[in-house]
Amino acid sequence: MSKTTTKPDITELTADDIALWSAVILVIGDLVGLFAVLKARTEKE
Repeated sequence: MSKTTTKPDITELTADDIALWSAVILVIGDLVGLFAVLKARTEKE
């Protein structure tokens, strides 16, 4: 008898994957906001 194993689908997202991606998006958003604030401060001078 041959034993077959099923591989998990790559497209299947777990709760940890979603949490990781949301954290990455949050950090990118914060960096864009920080850049916008710094740019606005330099234009004000």
